[in-house]
Amino acid sequence: MKSTVEDREVEDAWVDVLAHVYMQVKWSRLQGRRRSLDVFEHRLEYAKYEADVPSVLQRLTNTLSIQGVDVPIDRVEFLRSCEDRALDLLRRWTKLLALRASLKARELRFEARREA
Repeated sequence: MKSTVEDREVEDAWVDVLAHVYMQVKWSRLQGRRRSLDVFEHRLEYAKYEADVPSVLQRLTNTLSIQGVDVPIDRVEFLRSCEDRALDLLRRWTKLLALRASLKARELRFEARREA
């Protein structure tokens, strides 16, 4: 079994990638009366059973009506390099990853506003 440090690295990579996806969603068009996190988590649940990392991201962005998603490619490549582990973690910890990604997206938005 892989070490916890490696699992944490994979988890952090997912959070980075998912946070960038989360930031690009036009929530006003999508959510209606639902909370943004609930919508994101539901769409991630739908996408998590795809065969590989790029397919997960494609399904997720399609269901969130995002075209031309901008995510950190180095993190996607890292997830692809340990794809079995990455997909296993995503499938087991979907809710946690969605929550962490939403919090990270909030931090990234705050940093972007501060720099502007």
